[in-house]
Amino acid sequence: MSVYPTKRKMGWLRHVLTVLSVIIFFLGCVVIGYMAWVLATSVTVTRFIDGSMFWSYSVIGVGFSLFFSGLLGWVGGASESPCLVRLFLVLIVVSLLAEIGGIIALKIMSVTMENILEKGWLEVNQGTKNLVQKHLSCCGWLGLEEFANNNEPIDDSCYERVTPVSGIVASIELDVNGRIAEETNNGATRRMKQTACHTSLTGWFEENKIAWVTILAVIAALQVMCIGIAVYILQRVRKLRNMRSTRTVSKRKLYDSSSDTSDYRPRI
Repeated sequence: MSVYPTKRKMGWLRHVLTVLSVIIFFLGCVVIGYMAWVLATSVTVTRFIDGSMFWSYSVIGVGFSLFFSGLLGWVGGASESPCLVRLFLVLIVVSLLAEIGGIIALKIMSVTMENILEKGWLEVNQGTKNLVQKHLSCCGWLGLEEFANNNEPIDDSCYERVTPVSGIVASIELDVNGRIAEETNNGATRRMKQTACHTSLTGWFEENKIAWVTILAVIAALQVMCIGIAVYILQRVRKLRNMRSTRTVSKRKLYDSSSDTSDYRPRI
């Protein structure tokens, strides 16, 4: 009986690779799910196909790279398939190089965080804008002047509720577009927020730089760990294969020499 198993064993590190791949897979699912919601509720097919939504294309590309690389690593680690692990390694390396290349390109082109956020603001759906306006107490990317030259409805997230001192609003003020900036509502006043979202959003990213940079670094670290584990597993599989091949050759030589000895007949 052979000392080495006939199945290629990857060792206990395959479980680590599987867990990390599952995390990467679900990160990709979250990104793809969010972008699917954004595209389904904000733009038409024509606008998506015309090639001008660079921010959306980049985010979708990152989402799909995380999704497919995580799926390959998950299945490859769980099934102990060296072929799938090789594909996973190639895809995760390409994804990591693309991310690094993108960061370098943004640095070379001197693209600031505010430029990136502005591109994103123009391409996300109204639901995302409403969340930002609600939690950061702002209205519009450029403030109230953004609504001066259009007749689009203004969401409630652009308003803040203020209780008047006397409980009665004596007058109604109008904004630059002639819309109601303050109105009575059961003894309270609704007033449009004066702060522009580009100021609030940029300030939020600056204040929380440690948090989101750490999250990005953790994702990159997961990818680097997966690369190292995949390389180690493939080396282990190749080493076991070479050991089995060497043992098979040795057994064949031993069998051949035994056959030659048994066929020998001494002369009388």
